[in-house]
Amino acid sequence: MMNIALGFDSNFAPYAAVTIKSILLHNKNIHFYILYDNLNQTDINKIDKLINTGNNCYVDWIDMTGKFDNLDAGEWPSKTVYFPVALPSICKDDRILFLDADVIVNGNLENFYNQDMSDFYIGGAQDLGIITTFNKNELLSSKTEGKMHAKEYYKKLFNYNNVEDFNSYINGGVLLLNLELMRNNNIENKMYEIFKKIDFVFNEQDCYNYVCRNKIKAFSQSEVFIIFKTHTLQNIPPAIRAEYLKNYTEDNKHLIVHFIKKPWIEPEENIPYKKIFYKIKAKTPYKFHKTSKEIFRFKYSKKTKYLSILGHTFFNKKDDNKIFEDKESL
Repeated sequence: MMNIALGFDSNFAPYAAVTIKSILLHNKNIHFYILYDNLNQTDINKIDKLINTGNNCYVDWIDMTGKFDNLDAGEWPSKTVYFPVALPSICKDDRILFLDADVIVNGNLENFYNQDMSDFYIGGAQDLGIITTFNKNELLSSKTEGKMHAKEYYKKLFNYNNVEDFNSYINGGVLLLNLELMRNNNIENKMYEIFKKIDFVFNEQDCYNYVCRNKIKAFSQSEVFIIFKTHTLQNIPPAIRAEYLKNYTEDNKHLIVHFIKKPWIEPEENIPYKKIFYKIKAKTPYKFHKTSKEIFRFKYSKKTKYLSILGHTFFNKKDDNKIFEDKESL
């Protein structure tokens, strides 16, 4: 049986349901761990029913209210970003797969889940967004480190000096955790202690990469593909961008897809797997749920002109993506 964890509140319940349904379409024998706060009973009932109609699947609901109130979540409206830190204590098995609630699964996870993790605490997908932050040398702010530019921040805390140093810096949205090794080396408590000393700019993601460095497995893009925002790709080295764009198609049939660029926030965009996302959503209890941006989107500027109503695009003219060559919209 595979252990799979998600962490969310009611704001993300409709999208967590899509993640869960995508798993159930291709997998069975799943023990779900749902870590939540500010989740209403209606959402719990809907998702509980969704899981319990699966093939030998069941769920543990873990109320995380107040667990991380002492930590600052930065621009995030919820402390849910910290929930996976507690998984070594919550799940007593030897491993667990954590998925953000903006992920879909496109196939059977068994081989991915059971891959060799003996030398690693965690595995995840390389985060190109951090390379953008580093390349642009953005000004960052931390309560403990003060204000400093990205290159200084990552030099001071991680000893990163160039883009290549980020090859094993992973995104926190998809994590395969070697719980046994983490418990043996007290990683959870080490993270709690580090949080007391360092206010990381990118919350638990920075902390995972800080505490677990040299014991992190970077997954291939065929295993975990992150759909980044356009501005991220515009500011990474051309060679990295070119390699990424080779994978920017559904033809590659990525196993796990993580939407940093979210279909329900950018519904007029030609995002890979967007149609698949909405097909899965139609099979959940939230099939009629729509955000305001999914109902009506209009913008008129020098760079962008589009109108979309209820998912129907009437015009969409963009010229800010020319650097992507034959890719019409990223």
